[in-house]
Amino acid sequence: MSLLKIEVAVEDLAGLEVAAAAGADRVELCTDLARGGTTPPAELIDRCVRRARELVAAREAKPGFDVHVLIRPRATTCDFLGRPEEFVADADEVALMAEQAAEAVDAGAAGVVLGVLTPEGDLDVPALETVRDAALIAAQRSARGLVLTLHRAADAMPGRDARTAAVLTALGLGFHRVLSSGGAARALDGAEDLAAMVDAGEGIIDVCAGGGVRPADVVDLARRTGVMDVHLSARRRPGAPVEPGAPDTLTDPAIVAAAVDAAGEL
Repeated sequence: MSLLKIEVAVEDLAGLEVAAAAGADRVELCTDLARGGTTPPAELIDRCVRRARELVAAREAKPGFDVHVLIRPRATTCDFLGRPEEFVADADEVALMAEQAAEAVDAGAAGVVLGVLTPEGDLDVPALETVRDAALIAAQRSARGLVLTLHRAADAMPGRDARTAAVLTALGLGFHRVLSSGGAARALDGAEDLAAMVDAGEGIIDVCAGGGVRPADVVDLARRTGVMDVHLSARRRPGAPVEPGAPDTLTDPAIVAAAVDAAGEL
């Protein structure tokens, strides 16, 4: 069994089912993926968590298959590289993110994915602490653990030094994982930055490579960077043929399966 984990960003229940059937290790649930993703409604989180548990129990998904939830109340564009303003949040937005994080955990999410920056492009530590604490308190109520992931806000930072420093800051805040493309449009093009982030984490915090990832990139990404997690949307290309009876979702089972197969080569 490969140690490299495949995470698929999905927007709906059908996408989760496709990812599970194709062998993904987990999903990141969001809405509005075309603009980089926003927080899904609590009802959808609840349905997806319940379905994930059913699929695991029926052995129709990997044993550890679970749902992580993006916490991001607004998104204006998916082109956020070098644009920290996309991840700046005022007091009201931070309070909303804290509420959303707690709701996601109460709905059964195994992890939350979040990130807040200052206008200068640094991690907004007080804001992150507020959202983190709300999520952890909700997890404590349910007497279970919670995985914290710093999302691609890291890619809006000004350079490699800022991203490697963010890994260490995230570690100090109790995060378990950092999702990044290495500051590039495609994670493969950010491989050097990703490798530096992996080195900074010293095996204590994971770095998940995500951003423009295709199945053909998976092996090269892992070998060049040392990441143990790869994130992709696996979205069906516009105009691509849809098989008769295929689920009504943009998540393409062939792309997920190809990524999982690629991970199995390692």
